[in-house]
Amino acid sequence: MNTDFSTDSVAADRRLAYWRDMVCTTFADIECRALSNAPFHARLADSGLDDVHFCESSASPVQISKNDALVRRSTHSNFMLCIQQEGLCVVDQCGREARLFPGDAALLDSIRPYHVTFPTPSRQLIVHMPREALLNVLSDAERRNAQRLSGARGTVRLVAQFMQGLSAQLHRDGAIGSGGAVAGALKTGALELIASALSDADPAGEQPAQIARYRLLYRARRYIESQLANPELTIDLVASQLSVSTRRLQQVFKDCGLEPPSRYLWQQRLEHCKAACESPEFAQHSIGDIALMHGFNDFSHFSRSFKAAYGCTPREYRNARN
Repeated sequence: MNTDFSTDSVAADRRLAYWRDMVCTTFADIECRALSNAPFHARLADSGLDDVHFCESSASPVQISKNDALVRRSTHSNFMLCIQQEGLCVVDQCGREARLFPGDAALLDSIRPYHVTFPTPSRQLIVHMPREALLNVLSDAERRNAQRLSGARGTVRLVAQFMQGLSAQLHRDGAIGSGGAVAGALKTGALELIASALSDADPAGEQPAQIARYRLLYRARRYIESQLANPELTIDLVASQLSVSTRRLQQVFKDCGLEPPSRYLWQQRLEHCKAACESPEFAQHSIGDIALMHGFNDFSHFSRSFKAAYGCTPREYRNARN
């Protein structure tokens, strides 16, 4: 059975709580905290192969935590293989920290406290499997949590490709039945591939170049979000303020699996305008005022861009929410 949900239809001030509740209902008790003032967005699609589940998740910057109290009351006992597809992820468990770039992976243990931080908009495939099922094929799996499995290694690339392909097939209704010989063989193959990747991959230390990219990306996003009201803001200006070339800034976004910085700036302006259109705080402001407050100085252009992004004009969107 497939499960799909999105925060898009939920009021902006309820989205984070809605997402937390849906994740708790579907998988495990967690706490989550937004890491950006921008409107929160998240999507999750889950499909199962017997008791192994494939969860495709995308979200705004957020931190997910499971503390001792949540662990004690939880009824879930799983390992989770987190395969980073876009953006960045920092996994922290048992005193170990792994920073994941697109293509990397790491194992989490649901019966121990953990923190998972997504400092940028991210997309991740999470493979949930019963602890005993993985321990049957890898007896020391409990010692391999929160270790970065580099996507540069062949076995890790193979696992990522197989899991992504299998997840895509499972999301097509009727493509693979749950149960039966085929499902059993695929489940066994998935677990053995994961065990092989965990056994083969030594803990990969993070390289200085990766750390530098991460820090520059974080600074760029923070600066862009703080300057949305400036209609003269350009990526050239952002790069200048950060003392890097425009080309370097664009390459960092690309290396981290994100869209170009100019696209990020555009999306942030539209997202903030969209949130303002549904917020009581801006009820006395006209649509034109909202556009100007977020860096748009051409109302017609803003209206066309808004409709292209969300399927309706700003005025139609506001009226539908009131």
